Amino acid sequence: MTSISDCTNVSVPDRRRCELAGVRAMKSALFASVLALAGSQVQAADLPPPTAPPAPILATGPTFAFTGYFWASGLDGRTSTLPPLPAANVDLSFGDILKDLNGGIMGAAEMRIGRWGFLADAMFSQVTSDARLPGPYFSSLKLRSQSLTLQASVLYRVYEDQTFDVDVGAGLRFWNLDNKLKILPGALNLRIDHSESEAWADPVVAARMTARLGGPWSLTLAGDIGGFDIGSRLTWQAVGSVNYQWNEKWTFRAGYRALYVDYREGNFLYDVTMHGPIIAATYRF
Repeated sequence: MTSISDCTNVSVPDRRRCELAGVRAMKSALFASVLALAGSQVQAADLPPPTAPPAPILATGPTFAFTGYFWASGLDGRTSTLPPLPAANVDLSFGDILKDLNGGIMGAAEMRIGRWGFLADAMFSQVTSDARLPGPYFSSLKLRSQSLTLQASVLYRVYEDQTFDVDVGAGLRFWNLDNKLKILPGALNLRIDHSESEAWADPVVAARMTARLGGPWSLTLAGDIGGFDIGSRLTWQAVGSVNYQWNEKWTFRAGYRALYVDYREGNFLYDVTMHGPIIAATYRF
């Protein structure tokens, strides 16, 4: 291709023709470059767009939480758990129960998978009391009472945002009461042993709400109601607690719990309300 600088050593007429030829050559080269660039863009446009890498699939396995708690429960109501002895009114504070308490176990566990929660709660306690009997025929009596309550529930999270969680569901609460009475001999050298055991299960419907109050603080309200004459005539439960999340693993709770049941079978009667403050610690893993 002729450049304009090559035309400096020729005559004027020839120089003019040379310069025109150089301009035409430059225009042709520029036009060819534009065509080549456009062709490459058209060819690139015809190619399919690059495929984006697939998004990573995050594992959403189950999570677990275990709660150990202590319930300082009193007892109010009417019972006849050792028929044929007559029914008696009961009004015991936690202090009264603590005097005769042999021991107890209280704990709950929860597994969550997505919106589903599976809960289990267990309470066991044993109380033993004794008293001297008047008269010479018998010396004393001893009463041992065991109480076991197991509950399993399934909850579904119907609402969740930055402030509230709401779960609803159903479950089954199992009761077992086992009482033994011993009347020790006196002058008659006569001993009386009597025992009574009763077990039943109550279906319940349940709900739970958690409100985040800001920072590590939150509030939990939970309850259930059931029985429906399938086990007991009626049973219900209500729990409220203020929670402090110490770190990702540990949460501490303090609140109040009430549990009512009205069960009757023949001469056996257990119509009582257990209620009192509760403290708990939850570990998540």
